[in-house]
Amino acid sequence: MGLFVETAGRGPDVVLIHGWGMHGGIWSDFVPLLAGRYRVTRIDLPGHGHSPMRADWSLETVAAAVLESVPQPAHWVGWSLGAMVALDAARTAPEVVASLTLLCGTPRFVAEPGWPGMEATTLARFAEGFLDDYQDACRRFLALQVWGMPGERELLREVRSQLAGRPQPERTALLAGLDVLRHADLRPLLRELSQPVQALLGRRDKLVPAALGPALAELKPGLISHCIDNAPHVPFLTHGDQTARLIHEFIS
Repeated sequence: MGLFVETAGRGPDVVLIHGWGMHGGIWSDFVPLLAGRYRVTRIDLPGHGHSPMRADWSLETVAAAVLESVPQPAHWVGWSLGAMVALDAARTAPEVVASLTLLCGTPRFVAEPGWPGMEATTLARFAEGFLDDYQDACRRFLALQVWGMPGERELLREVRSQLAGRPQPERTALLAGLDVLRHADLRPLLRELSQPVQALLGRRDKLVPAALGPALAELKPGLISHCIDNAPHVPFLTHGDQTARLIHEFIS
């Protein structure tokens, strides 16, 4: 059985890939901001939402499953863990991934000397909450992301409703994705990509820090980097118009 896919709009193809512990419903309010110009495809990764789990869950097999499920060629937008999936797909099928937007994404999630990222101990605590009580951790995570934003309560209510509309992720999928976040290092891969790449970061992001921008530009000359002021780890929810505009300008 293939991945669960939803498509809206018409025009050049754009593929949206969600992050760890989420599903394609997280994009519901963002899709209309792109669908006036593009045909937008969003997927549920294996073991998330309506997509079945697969026994061989890895970055490579998940990227291959997405490649088999979405229009080709397309401009790919990967959020958080989804950025790593998109990076692997861009390496595997450069003729299919026309351009790549790393949306609060990074080729190396964990911090190292000279590389901004999330501390391994912080990642472990963050992940532990999701594994112990997914629903409660998800509620707290989203509340933290939209805190202080205009229309905070309405936005939070809408996003929670979207997420509740699909099954929560399989525990084995969460563990496999966490393993990718902990151990994957795609910096050599990013350096060698031939496609145009942009990074969209959030100034308030506590998971993928804004300080990553210069490090990415140094790693890959020609990479376009933008930092969205006051944006947390979910700028497509809190700063949707600006995020959509930056994606459109990059693709154009």
